[in-house]
Amino acid sequence: MRVLIFSEVLAPFVSGIASYVEVLRKGLQSLSHDVMVVTSSPSVKEVSYLEQEGIIRCPAKIVKNKYGFECKDSRNGNLINFIASFQPDVVHIHTDTKIGYLGLAVADKCNAPVVFTIHDYFMDRFASDSSQMVWNFKTFFEKRHFCDMLDNADLVTSSCSRASLFVQKAERQRKVMLIRSNTDTEKFDYHHISPAAVRKMREKWNIPADAAVAVFAGNLTVEKNLEFVLTAFARYIKPSDNIRLLLVGEGTETNYLKHLCRTLKIQDMVVFTGTIANSAMPSVYSSCDIYVCSSEDGLMSMSFIEAMACGLPVLVKEDKEQIVHKTVNHGINGFVFNKKSEFAHYLKTLAGLDETKRRRIRQSVRDSLVTIDDTNMAQQYLKAYRIARAKYQTKKYK
Repeated sequence: MRVLIFSEVLAPFVSGIASYVEVLRKGLQSLSHDVMVVTSSPSVKEVSYLEQEGIIRCPAKIVKNKYGFECKDSRNGNLINFIASFQPDVVHIHTDTKIGYLGLAVADKCNAPVVFTIHDYFMDRFASDSSQMVWNFKTFFEKRHFCDMLDNADLVTSSCSRASLFVQKAERQRKVMLIRSNTDTEKFDYHHISPAAVRKMREKWNIPADAAVAVFAGNLTVEKNLEFVLTAFARYIKPSDNIRLLLVGEGTETNYLKHLCRTLKIQDMVVFTGTIANSAMPSVYSSCDIYVCSSEDGLMSMSFIEAMACGLPVLVKEDKEQIVHKTVNHGINGFVFNKKSEFAHYLKTLAGLDETKRRRIRQSVRDSLVTIDDTNMAQQYLKAYRIARAKYQTKKYK
């Protein structure tokens, strides 16, 4: 099958979507399918085609969205014709930004079915300090873009059942096919990371060798609810507890969160690393001890899964639909918390483990994920592609 994937971001850009697409691309290729990925990049000035990898990078302009950029010219007829020459059997879109619209244009030209994967919520893409007027104005257009993808897709998928709520709030009646995320468990294996690499990573951020480190990785955006974690740290975690919090990534909330740390006087316990290449993330996770996730409304994070593959027990905030319970086995590979006091209690519990218990829980956490074959997500999507093609043919001949 010839699969044409559209994603505004791809590695080396660090985000869950970029990681998700990379895992899918490699999984499909390992099953001998032809894959081309179309993405954007602010570092290229003209369209770049890496034929060996099957990646087209389009020039991007700087904009105030969750990525900080988007495709510069998604209506370029020559670009559309060039991409269409791939002659895809299916077009798979992972964004409702300009690259997503480019995907719709190519699908229309090629008479190909469209699969749209929901990765985030259209109302959670702006900084918390946005005025209500700006928030309402931007959300109106974000909702319209989201609905355009839903309306033009032959099949809608997501890694989390909460995506159905996003569709309902967008006032659309579309079923969402669930496809579980998985990651490259070979790449994210802490056994491959040397003690020297761990020491180097900690020294880079001035983290003591004996300190316990909790990490979050991803876009620092409002829906991640990191204010919850920082205020919990300020209230319950003392310097004598010898715990550090590592925030990996950038986003619309970066400046606000740094200011909050100074206000709460916890800046000495919190490290902002900025953007880190995905290739370095196995070393980052291996130099940490715990992964924290405080989002109540987000979808299943790829960094969450990558961290577990690296053996990090997870601290996850309870969500209304109790979706996290499907991944987190409370007390075995992590803990689910609701209150700030619970978060602090579990954090101190994990931070206080001796080296033997820490190694034991690390292996049990990893074992909870490695039973999933790395091609599993690709196999699920091949099924989805066949369903989309059947639906498209039915629609075409009505």
